[in-house]
Amino acid sequence: MQRIKLLFPAHFIILLVLIMATFSLKAQAPEQGPDQVYGYDPLLYNGMVYRFFVLPQTKGTQYLLDAYDYQGSVTVRGITYTNVSLNYDICNQKLIMKYKNEIGAPVLIQISDAWLEKASLGGSNFEVVTLADSSKRLYKVVGNGNVKIMYYLSKDFLIDNMKSTNSQYFSESRQEMFVASDGQLKGFRNNASFIRIFNHEQQSLIKVYIRNHNINVKKAGDKAMSDLINYCNTLSGL
Repeated sequence: MQRIKLLFPAHFIILLVLIMATFSLKAQAPEQGPDQVYGYDPLLYNGMVYRFFVLPQTKGTQYLLDAYDYQGSVTVRGITYTNVSLNYDICNQKLIMKYKNEIGAPVLIQISDAWLEKASLGGSNFEVVTLADSSKRLYKVVGNGNVKIMYYLSKDFLIDNMKSTNSQYFSESRQEMFVASDGQLKGFRNNASFIRIFNHEQQSLIKVYIRNHNINVKKAGDKAMSDLINYCNTLSGL
């Protein structure tokens, strides 16, 4: 009888440990739903629900891209998340992410302005810049060197008072152009003001490059502007 009493507690303890280990493994297994690519990481899913809706007959769109079918990436507090559905509301200056919640319903949230650092969508790269007044702006970035070209994109939401229906519409997108160098943004509007940003020794070389490549900085595409600013980075004195 004494031996049975000693063995029973030992077997009971071993069985209890095995049961607890099984439950522990189940609890630690990640959920594999299509809406939980990152397990609802609070760093990424911390933004407010996006609620800017317009009437169906509104002309144009507040977005940079036509749909959320583009997979992009976003960097938040130094962590980069890839293959996320993004769009950029350039009317309200909000980066919007689309995902499916736990019941499969689509949800739009604004990526937190306080944590956002970089993003990539629609083939373009964006960076957050903190201005002198401590406000933050998201800029489209062109170029790979220390000196870059940065575009601030915007739209207006307007009412057409010329029509009896007072229909609403979004303006065409606008862009303000800057050269980013040594932590400063220097604006330009045309070829001449772009060239003046650089020092005297560099100006003549840049002017020749622009003329030889037939560049108009107001109309040039990203490829031409990227080649231009990358050339500028090769010049001495930068």
